[in-house]
Amino acid sequence: MIILLLLALLLAGCEKIESVFVEEDLLQRPEAKRCMDCHADIYREWKESRHYHAWVSDQFRIESENYSKLKCLPCHAPHQVDAGKKPVLRTEFRKDGVSCVACHFKEETKSMHGPLKVWSPPHPSRQDLSYTRSTFCAGCHQETFKEWKRAKAQKSCQACHMPSLGKKDLIQKFPFYLLHLSKPRTSHRFPTLKAQPEDIELSLKEGHLVIKNVGVPHNLPTADQGDPRLYLIAEVVFQNGRKRTLRKRFSPQTKTALGYMEEKRIKLPPGDIKEVKVRLLRKLAWKEEKDLILEATLRSPSPAHAGLSTQGEGRR
Repeated sequence: MIILLLLALLLAGCEKIESVFVEEDLLQRPEAKRCMDCHADIYREWKESRHYHAWVSDQFRIESENYSKLKCLPCHAPHQVDAGKKPVLRTEFRKDGVSCVACHFKEETKSMHGPLKVWSPPHPSRQDLSYTRSTFCAGCHQETFKEWKRAKAQKSCQACHMPSLGKKDLIQKFPFYLLHLSKPRTSHRFPTLKAQPEDIELSLKEGHLVIKNVGVPHNLPTADQGDPRLYLIAEVVFQNGRKRTLRKRFSPQTKTALGYMEEKRIKLPPGDIKEVKVRLLRKLAWKEEKDLILEATLRSPSPAHAGLSTQGEGRR
């Protein structure tokens, strides 16, 4: 019976189907949970993301001085996200943070926009390829976008932070999922990635420990706001068995973050050095604990091998 009804509607034409199934409240900027009715899988992913926590996190509430720092607020509860434009603060449902509606609904077309060409009876939908380009992220992540441009990276922000999930159903609600084939889909968890040992190059050169970001195409760490940090701990071991520990912190707020393919030099203490044992850890702005990125031991080069470099070796 249901199949016959769908066939009859298809024969009647798309416009009549849309008039039957249209849900007007979807064009009135509803709460994000309204999108869950059809897009349950995507909604669950988004609920695990930093975009969902953008407004309600304790860290943001504290850093914004209980939401009194007005310049910080628009990107944490944007009205509408457009490529390359800083958004304005919305008035409704701020607790949703960077929500489904903020990213996908456009006032000028009264439609939901996205990277795929789809037919969606409950609301008008338009394909918009700006969702596949890094400029879409630039309005809020301005500093990181500038760093990415300087790196001349081939990959977009989305390639790393919205990784492919293969072909998936976009819709889980009956009967609409019967009208759609699976489509290429990307993660809406927007994962916060951690640099890997192979992303970091370490070397001993001319009395310095040199660290270089060779694998992450923006500063490491990066942030427009917040205070993520990298901690380098280097144990210098001398030929006579004496040891000395050096510590260095890298952060965007102190303008010491590791730029892509830029060397940072840390002067080593004088003496006959045998080896340098290095640990590199990161601390995310919203977490207290630190994560290990790499552990490596660099042997002091002989004059014939001065300048020898070693990429980080460590646990992932």
